[in-house]
Amino acid sequence: MSALAAGAILFGAVAPAAASTPMPIQSNSKSEDVLLVHGYDPWWVAKFDCKDYFKDVIKGLKDGNWTGKIRGVAFYKDDWNCDFRISSGDRDTGLKSLGKALANKIYKDYTSKGKSVDLVGHSMGGLIIQAALTGVAKGESGFPTKLFVEDAVTLGAPHAGTNWGWGHSYQQTKDMRKDSSLIKWLKDNPQTTQGTDWTAIGSKSDVIVSETSATAGGFKHWVRYDNLPDEDHMGLKDVRTGTHNMQYRNSPSNASSWKKRSSPVVWTVSSLYYYTSW
Repeated sequence: MSALAAGAILFGAVAPAAASTPMPIQSNSKSEDVLLVHGYDPWWVAKFDCKDYFKDVIKGLKDGNWTGKIRGVAFYKDDWNCDFRISSGDRDTGLKSLGKALANKIYKDYTSKGKSVDLVGHSMGGLIIQAALTGVAKGESGFPTKLFVEDAVTLGAPHAGTNWGWGHSYQQTKDMRKDSSLIKWLKDNPQTTQGTDWTAIGSKSDVIVSETSATAGGFKHWVRYDNLPDEDHMGLKDVRTGTHNMQYRNSPSNASSWKKRSSPVVWTVSSLYYYTSW
């Protein structure tokens, strides 16, 4: 180093470069924390017990010897038994706003510390996750400039919208409708700085979100079920045992044949474990 440069540093004229946060290495792992984002509440006051809502997914992860923390995401003001609050809103809190809140909370708790995280969203929760990653991928104002999300799984999420609105006119139901400004804004297969492996899971028998909407979004992996032993929209998060009529696709390969395979919860856990294929 020259005497001039050394003197400049000594007197503060040249500041040393700030160390950048190292990016986590992608790997097949059960040690990532998993954030669980619930869906829309059409009944009474908007609120959910996070642990009850995702009890079968939580049980599936524990049965699979998952070592990372499993954290329910709260966004309705009366949500309870949750571990990761991003908002205290209601059904008029828009999904882009919730996506921004989720992205910034992930950045604060994980990305800024060099940690990555996995995400699971059921129904509207899948759109909140897609909105979070879309805002980051598009570099939109108010979103963090980077995120580390290794895997994302959506269960019955209306990626191409749904016209099932329960007779409601809240902002959240407006956002979920086909051709809404939110649906048009969402980016197909939005990626984080780390790279994110998406799996979209839907059902042919889901009367709330069609299989084509649930598996839209341009994601590398999709899974389609038929005739689950529970109402299919809720069954996508609740059925964790047995074998069920199912087909899958790993892009760019063609879809598999229909045959009896593992439950949606088992497939969710496998999708979180593998970061490139399964």
